[in-house]
Amino acid sequence: MVAQTVQIKHSWVWLVSLFIFFFNSFLLPDGLTYSLLLTPVWVYLLYKQKRLDTVLIMFLPFVLYAIIHLIIGVKLSNYAVSFIVLISVITFLTAVYYFISNPKVRLDPIFCDIAIMNFFFTLISLILFFVPGLKSIVWYNVPISPELTGLWRLKMFMPEPAHYSFLLAPVVIYFLGRMLFFKSRNFLLTLVFITIPLVLSFSFGVISCLAISGIVILLLYFKRIFNSKKRRKVFWMMTIGLPILAVLIYFAFPQNPLYVRLDNILFKDDTSARGRTYEAFILAHNIISQKSYWWGIGIGQLDVFARNFVVNFYDYKNLPNVVRIPNASAETLLFFGYIGLILRFVIEWVLFFTSKVYRNPYRLWLFIFVFIYQFTGSYITNFAEYLVWMLVFSPIFPEFEVGKEKIADPNEITL
Repeated sequence: MVAQTVQIKHSWVWLVSLFIFFFNSFLLPDGLTYSLLLTPVWVYLLYKQKRLDTVLIMFLPFVLYAIIHLIIGVKLSNYAVSFIVLISVITFLTAVYYFISNPKVRLDPIFCDIAIMNFFFTLISLILFFVPGLKSIVWYNVPISPELTGLWRLKMFMPEPAHYSFLLAPVVIYFLGRMLFFKSRNFLLTLVFITIPLVLSFSFGVISCLAISGIVILLLYFKRIFNSKKRRKVFWMMTIGLPILAVLIYFAFPQNPLYVRLDNILFKDDTSARGRTYEAFILAHNIISQKSYWWGIGIGQLDVFARNFVVNFYDYKNLPNVVRIPNASAETLLFFGYIGLILRFVIEWVLFFTSKVYRNPYRLWLFIFVFIYQFTGSYITNFAEYLVWMLVFSPIFPEFEVGKEKIADPNEITL
């Protein structure tokens, strides 16, 4: 095992994984990523592995959609650019799938190094917070609520905190899963490493999806997780103690950002939460009424048909180069219509059963997380979202499965 770990740490897979995680969009224009620019590399690797046929098979449905959209009518230049981006996404994801499915590729040390490096960068970011000229490189200050205009949130080297925290989620779930399903060493240290950066991002959507999916996993695997008196004691202490702590924090610091945000969402007019959830579907439905409810308006056509409408709807202070509906499922509806939206969910659930996600608590937790998140954020060409989907449907971390705990030593990878 040690030899395998050393081997992966000195391979290009390890280097590319760290680079993609931390710097995929660093210093690039909005919407452009190194994953996209490196498409020729992914094509070459798939060619060497004789896997290009998979890309072509995955590519066929988009060709059929393109024919339909051309008949309906689209601006060809915009459509062509978006089509190339989709090809790049498919190529990247295919390459990722085949390489992380390789039993010689261990994700454990990669996740461990990501957690350690991320915490190291977080410490540097805390220093940069007090350097006015460099602060905006890793911190984000776009208001998420009227009362939270001065809140700086950690975005690391990514466009915004939501992108950063979403990509961090698989690593967070991995280490939380190890704590729950195995006897984990360095419990407090690991908890500090994975939670502080997440809290500093204050990405309410990601954190909420992590919490909801975590609660579902606790309920599904309650007996397996709390299989000793000590663990059951901890459970009851947390069940009683956390609500009491929440009440005490409320009375001591009623204007803390978390409670202000919750209050806005539950009892006030929170335009950010509305715009990323149900209003995104309303907006998409209204726009596709101009073209086709079944087939949508076509990729790359939002700027053509409804740019001003979207800008006014979301009240952008700084006009973006490319407008989006900040919800992956709603954008699927927008570009591919109700047929495309139905196909999206059918594919997710077919892959859920065919890849037997339900047998692996880690992959199941990740599936629940990303399935919920697609209704609250992201966009259809988001490399990060589909990378998480690839992790969900890949045969990774078999030690989490019932009866397979001895495949890998659960105490081997720690922070």
